[in-house]
Amino acid sequence: MDDARNHRKALLITTGLAAAAIAAGLLLYGGLRRSATAHASPAPELLSVLPPGAPTLVYLDLAAVRASSFYQHRADKGPIAVPNSDYAEFVRSTGFDFEKDLDRVVIASWPPASANEPRKNMVIADGRFDRVKIRDYAMRKGKLDRQQGHDVFLFPKGDRAGWDSFTFLDDHRIALIEGSDIAPLFAGHSDASATDPARERAARVDGAAAFAITRVPSIPDNFASGGAQSTQLASLARSVQWLTLAVSPEGDNMRVSLEGECNNSTDAIQLRSALELLRMIGRAGLESPKTRQSMDPASLATLQTLLTSAEVTQAAERVRILVELTPDVLKLGENRKAQ
Repeated sequence: MDDARNHRKALLITTGLAAAAIAAGLLLYGGLRRSATAHASPAPELLSVLPPGAPTLVYLDLAAVRASSFYQHRADKGPIAVPNSDYAEFVRSTGFDFEKDLDRVVIASWPPASANEPRKNMVIADGRFDRVKIRDYAMRKGKLDRQQGHDVFLFPKGDRAGWDSFTFLDDHRIALIEGSDIAPLFAGHSDASATDPARERAARVDGAAAFAITRVPSIPDNFASGGAQSTQLASLARSVQWLTLAVSPEGDNMRVSLEGECNNSTDAIQLRSALELLRMIGRAGLESPKTRQSMDPASLATLQTLLTSAEVTQAAERVRILVELTPDVLKLGENRKAQ
């Protein structure tokens, strides 16, 4: 039973490389709604506000996505419903609505230094903010502190002990820091792109409307305790050290790229072969009579096109999946609702 479970876990990690490229485009569409436009600034400028060393970086240029033809082709142009009373109160009190007022955001995350400590997270966001209204709201919900020459609003973490910090860096830029001290935001700043692994990878996707970069957590040595196939899959999954996902509007389409970096080129070749095998299995599954009966023809044709057109390439230790999403993919959700 353990061998079978370990085999499935390793297979899921490998399968995730293929699935995430398509899923990311759909999630991006589902998460960003409404209209508004603004000039897209390059990601490195916003990244430079953060201290270096974060093994996980996420960047979203919502302004660029909203301005893209791909986004304009979406069928559902209504506002997204946010079932959160606190956020609804925040919108009413401050006039800020992330659907139209938030332009760019970058998130950095550091793992905990020990098992008893939480992850460290920082968020830098550009947009349109009413400082007076936000200040009044913050004073009602938290308390004001003065740090590093900035007014810092401290908010209780709710069920957890401690505080989270919020401050304006200028009229159009805010910072959110986990914890009651904003000093980590200003610690260790330098031009670290050449020595910071995550920023080095961010430079490769400069110009993307969205990207996510993360170091893959270590897989325990006892992940696969027996069975040649289970051990081989676990070794292959363990070889993947970094994942880089990038999304870019390309005319009427959206280009989604997912790159995995292995320890060596031999593992990368094997990973590419595994992904090609998964593509064949997926195409065979879509051809089955049961699948054809359960899916509408338009959705089936779109998924078949995605599996057929997806490119899987390998260069040195890197394996990349490239998918070109057409506006037809936006109809998948509508077709599911209609069923």
